[in-house]
Amino acid sequence: MNGTYKENRMNSQRPAARRQTVNMRNVYVASFFAAAALLLVLSMFLFFNVSEIKIEGVTLYEQDQILGVGGVSTGQNLVRTNTDIVEKRLKDTLVYLDDVKVTKKFPSTLVITCTEAEKAADIEYKNSYYVLSASGKILETKNPAPTGDIPVVKGFELKSLSQGDKLASEDSFKADILKELLNDLHDLKFKNIDSIDLTTRSDIKLMYDGRLEIKLGSSVDMEYKLTYLKAVIDKSITDDYEGTLIYNGADSGISAIPKSQDESSKPDDTSSAKPDDSSSAVSADTNIDDGNTWVSDNSWSGDDSQDYSDDTNAWDGNDDADNAGTDQWTNENGNTDWGYDNGGDQGYTDNGYADNGYVDDQTNTDW
Repeated sequence: MNGTYKENRMNSQRPAARRQTVNMRNVYVASFFAAAALLLVLSMFLFFNVSEIKIEGVTLYEQDQILGVGGVSTGQNLVRTNTDIVEKRLKDTLVYLDDVKVTKKFPSTLVITCTEAEKAADIEYKNSYYVLSASGKILETKNPAPTGDIPVVKGFELKSLSQGDKLASEDSFKADILKELLNDLHDLKFKNIDSIDLTTRSDIKLMYDGRLEIKLGSSVDMEYKLTYLKAVIDKSITDDYEGTLIYNGADSGISAIPKSQDESSKPDDTSSAKPDDSSSAVSADTNIDDGNTWVSDNSWSGDDSQDYSDDTNAWDGNDDADNAGTDQWTNENGNTDWGYDNGGDQGYTDNGYADNGYVDDQTNTDW
């Protein structure tokens, strides 16, 4: 019986001990949170105050402008500084800042890293010029003259005209095309572009170095076209060549139409070219020949005589093969009398057939 009493007494004491352990745990947890809260309060009011502000990447604005617009200063608390608000203030107010990143470096440093806007083009609109950044932001408005050293964009109907606005056009496709074109030119280091004509989206034109008009066609495969054209200009076009370059496609190459047929304006003859509509078609590893004569060895001659010669068919630049009205086509088999005879009563007279048909060497006259 004594054993039973002892056991019951021990069991009655266990809940009290368990409750005491739980209470101590709660005290520890509460103490931890209280200490954390106290530390947070102290850090927000006493510790981690800004003692240094570093500003990086800025040449167009003074440090005081950055600090004033951003609303930051030494002595303010680093923990309570809202970096998102500082970034937005700077980007919205200072138009020549394309991007801003504000970071905290504990215990006491604030770093403001800026990316300045780069002038990419002048948009000609209503007899004024609007400076556009590479990121597509309007930097300056209503300038009376172009900036210089950047392309002048023509045929672009600006929709947003205020400083700091993002690029927008009445034709939304033109805005996308212009941004893509400027980015590709920048990435390819394709310089000396004087103007960009977007009047017709399917017929984009560039002026290069004041002497080469470049016809890109549509905006499809823009980067490839520009890469191709740049390679041709760098490798095959001399510095004194003037004319027009037309992109025909990956298979057809590029047509080059010289401004003048003067030999002094021709580029060096370093390789062959493909025929293309009476102008010289070139690729990135070919050269231009000003002549318009196509001969049987698949090359251009330079005499500009506008005739073809393959020892079979003679073309003299007029509407008839030989200007005599007889024996128009002479083939290799010696048949010289197949065709129309424009002499006598056997040809066309008074807008009709006088002999009711054709005459050939088989004397068939009753067709």
